[in-house]
Amino acid sequence: STSFAAVECGMPTSTDSKDVEGVKILEGFRKKYVNTQSKEIMLMDLFLFFSFCTGVLQFLYLQLAGQFPYNSFLAGFFSTLGLFISLACLRMQVSSPEDFDNIPRERAYADFVVCNVFLFFIVIMFMG
Repeated sequence: STSFAAVECGMPTSTDSKDVEGVKILEGFRKKYVNTQSKEIMLMDLFLFFSFCTGVLQFLYLQLAGQFPYNSFLAGFFSTLGLFISLACLRMQVSSPEDFDNIPRERAYADFVVCNVFLFFIVIMFMG
């Protein structure tokens, strides 16, 4: 327990030092991430985060507003999930092509586009 005098005088407490350490860790992670990843990979990561947030928001909306058009929820959620998975696969293929028999970037992007065309066609057909 921290004394009132220590907090009043502005002396660092144990929680302050943990917060500072946490900020230093996050800053170090961000600096290493920015220095080691290309802009292309960072853009894919941002889109992955957006897709994840969209799925969470869709699920929260289902919980708050109800599930009346359930097919619409399933179609939207599965399209978000499918997009997230195919984008994660694209990121892996672009960031380390040696793990995928050195496929060209163009082929990885073409696979991504073709898979998403099929995905969204199926989603539209499912919504009816």
